[in-house]
Order: sequence, then structure tokens, then C-alpha cells
Amino acid sequence: MKKFISLISAAVFSATLVLPQTLAFSAAAEESTLEESTVFDAAAAEANPFQATGTANTLPYQLRFVPERNFVTAEEVAAGDVVIPAAVYISGSTANRFGSVMVKYDAFRNDEKTDSVYFSGISTGDTAHRTSEKKTYNSSQGTFTTDYVPYCFGSVYDDEYDSNSPMFTTREYACDPIFGSTITSAGKNKIKFSASFYNSADERKNGVKKTTKEFVADVTVDENGNGVYSYDYIDQSSFQTITKTATLPRYNPDTPEGEKLPDTCNSVMWVAGTSQLKDGAEFLGSTSDEFPLFHVNIVISKGTASGIYDVQFLTRETVGANEAPTQLTSNKSKEFPTELVGTSIAVGVDSVAVTDSQQDNVQFYTDSNTNIIRATDFASKILADVTYTDGTTESDVDITRLVDCYGATPKELYDKQAKNGFFSSPNMPLYYNGKLLKWKTTDKNVTQNIMVGKRGDLNFDGGVDSTDIFYLSLYIAQKAVGMKTTLYTGTSTDANMEDFAFYLMDFDTLGQTSTATLDSTDIYYLLLYVANRAVGNHIAWDSFVL
Repeated sequence: MKKFISLISAAVFSATLVLPQTLAFSAAAEESTLEESTVFDAAAAEANPFQATGTANTLPYQLRFVPERNFVTAEEVAAGDVVIPAAVYISGSTANRFGSVMVKYDAFRNDEKTDSVYFSGISTGDTAHRTSEKKTYNSSQGTFTTDYVPYCFGSVYDDEYDSNSPMFTTREYACDPIFGSTITSAGKNKIKFSASFYNSADERKNGVKKTTKEFVADVTVDENGNGVYSYDYIDQSSFQTITKTATLPRYNPDTPEGEKLPDTCNSVMWVAGTSQLKDGAEFLGSTSDEFPLFHVNIVISKGTASGIYDVQFLTRETVGANEAPTQLTSNKSKEFPTELVGTSIAVGVDSVAVTDSQQDNVQFYTDSNTNIIRATDFASKILADVTYTDGTTESDVDITRLVDCYGATPKELYDKQAKNGFFSSPNMPLYYNGKLLKWKTTDKNVTQNIMVGKRGDLNFDGGVDSTDIFYLSLYIAQKAVGMKTTLYTGTSTDANMEDFAFYLMDFDTLGQTSTATLDSTDIYYLLLYVANRAVGNHIAWDSFVL
């Protein structure tokens, strides 16, 4: 529940904190122009036909797939399977508590499901994935050592890591579709599993102990490399004998006897249903994505054809009938609206030439953001003509998930290149696989207007203190009585500066909704932040935003 203080009280309190000499901006500090603060050569890049698309994230959480790389050469897939480690992260406020997370995903080529790209080696925060030796991690919660795989809902107390007894359900190992028993190899072209069942309705009615049986079945391999097996079982409703036929993904007939058979590894469910997490789970760290929810490998099969393959989260529209979609749920069983950001893997790409792009005219970031700047932040689509190393071509391929700013993060840009209290590049070049992205018709750079500032720093002096409280209070008070006023009073003539200042000062909705306003709630959060920092509590803004 949001806490409010009165506008008048906030203004009076903040005014008492401000020394007279801090009430005026330093002209000397603001005399440099925006263009002078731009690191990249703006003159070298011509205007591009960007279209404002309104793709700014207006949702409280984002689930994103992050692979270690997005590009695979034709030589690599010709030589064998290519394994790309990846992780799935949750980004958003740390003020809420989580009750469950369901994640489902699959690989597609031209919106058609593909078997050429699949998943393996899920690694979650549960006891099944403890490592053989302990590792030391440096986090915002202190240094800790553990043999667990730390995940976003773990915790650290007195330098000790606790997994909170997480409850994960994954499709890591194959299970029979009737009893849910884990399937193991019974030797070449054979599988086995154990299950318990009643032989008749009378047995169940009279409380007779269930029969436990080891099922053994022969396996054949179909044209897609999947194993097919059948077995008879007694249906526990009708008690009729039924034959069930099922498949095993990418079955290896030579799997050693007793070894578990892998499943699709494309589903992970986490539930906070333990005594430690009876009231839901908090994030481990000052930001929600300091640690991932889980790890998984993206596997590109040997011989995979050149092309761009998409890894997409499955929604209500794309999951099978009666299946749960990808969703994040609070400890009160309320579903959080969530933006789903998948990834792409380019196989055997030689060159790309952009044919169309729909991007926001500007993208704002804060200096605390350590995620790589990606086109998915600000573009609804970037289409390109793609030429592959085998000589084949494709037209108007969506390459949005392959584009970034040469691996730059907002924090890096701010820390190394900020001037006048912010970083700005009206023409930040975009890249794919470390190469400049070019327009097909003009051979000019494809660029994006990017600005990075410090949240709460209204006067752009690099700090967040009582001066910012005063000016925010003054602005809100003047607006309340109908006065014409502005947040930004510096020297830059950039038309985005007022919206940029609004974004940095709108703490409860982050300037991301059409009805966003600055009011006493924002003053409260700014006061709370400054007061905590003043007494040595180095909290993050994410912990305030609800």
C-alpha cells in the first residue's frame, strides 16, 4: 500500500533541509551543451525514418532470456552440436513478494516450432542442482559461499546463503505420461519406470495396498530422432486396460542402463510453498535480477540450416490446451502483468541490411541499470535482408533480438561518459554481432537516441539530496496552484529533457504510464531514499517502487 504525506508538509520539511546557496543552479556546471556531451559522432549519422511506437515498458515486471551469445557460425554447426549457456531473469520492483513463477518456452523458425534448436541442462536453486564444491559470490547482500546454485529468491543472513528450500518442477528428465514416474534406460532400445496402482475398484474401495510394478518397454526411433514406446496400464477410473504410446525427445538408444533420460527442458515452475516462504519470497539482492531464476543451455543441433531461430516464452495464446502459460504470481495469488522478452540465435549469418525499423524516438535509463542495452528495450521491430554464408538470402527478417549497443550498459555509459549530470547520445550506433548495423538503402548507421541519468537527481549535479527534494516539492506545489513551471531548468535545448527529468523523478510509476503524474507520493519516496542514504542504508530505488 502506498504511503502518502501531504504536499505542504513535504515542501516545508524539504525547504528546512536546503541551504540558501543550494537554491540556484550553477551556471558554470550547466554551460556545456547536450551535443558536447555526446560521445558518438552525431554529425556522421543522418536522420533515420524512426517511428514512435510507444514500446516503453508500462508493466511492473519483465521476464527475459539472456544467452551468453547470439551468433553461431556455419562451421560450428557443421562440426557438431553447439551449446550456448543462458539464464532467465526477472526484472522489476523488489517491493513485492512472489508466490509462484511458471516459465514455458520453445524454439521457433519463422514462427514455426523447430526441433533443430532445443534445450538441455536446466540448473535451478533446489537441492538436485547443488555443485560438487562450494563457490564464493560477491553480492549486494555481502559475500557468501555455497554449493547451491544461487537464484533470485534465495537469501543471505550473516554471510550464509539459504535456498529457502525452493520447490522447483522442471522438464529436465523424462516421465511417463500416466503415472509421472521418472524414466531410465533399461539397456539398448529399452526403457523402464516404476509405478503404483490399484488393480480394481474393489481394491481401492477396501483399502488394499497398491501394486507396485516396474514397466519395461521397447523403444523405436522415428525419423526425427525421437524415441517411441508403448505400454499397457490399468486406468484408475474405469479400471480398463489401456495401451499408451508416448515419445522421448532426441532418444539415444545407447544410454547406459539405469541413467535417467532427458526431457525437453523447456518448462520450469517455482512455488514458494514452504515454511520458510509461507508469506512469499523476496528477491536476493538490491535488484531483482542480481541473480537469475534458473540456468539452461540452448542447443543448436549439428547440421542446423542457416537462419535466425527465436526462443520465445509461451503465453496463453501459444501453450497447449489446458496448460498453464508463463506467468508471475504474488504471494496473494495475484498475477503480475509481465513483459516477456525472448532471444534469437543467428546461425551462419554473413551480413544484414536493415530495411525497416520501428523504434521509440528516445529511450531513458537510470545509472543503476547494469543490463546490456538491447533493441528490445525501444524497438517493436527491426527488419533486415539477411545473407547467409552458404549464399542463401532472406528478406525482411526480424532481427530485433540480435541488436544491441556493442554490449554497453547504462551504468557504464553514465559512469564513464556522463557530462552535466547525465549521458546523452542522440545517435547511438546499433550493432549486431559486434558489427555496425547499416541501412540497406543509404548504408548509414542505424542509431537510437539514448539518455541515462541518476534517479532522483533533478538538478543533474550527480547526487540525490535535499536540493532535489526542494525543487521537486516546489515544482509540485507550483503545478498544484496552476503556475506554469518546468522540472528541467538547465541549459540544454534538447526537447526530451523535460520528459527525461519527469522519468527520473516519477518514482511510483517510473514515467511509464499514460496517466503518470508527480505528486506527494514521489516526494515521499525521495524523502525516504535520501533519509536512508543519510544514515548509511544504501538501499536501491527498486525497493520503493510498488
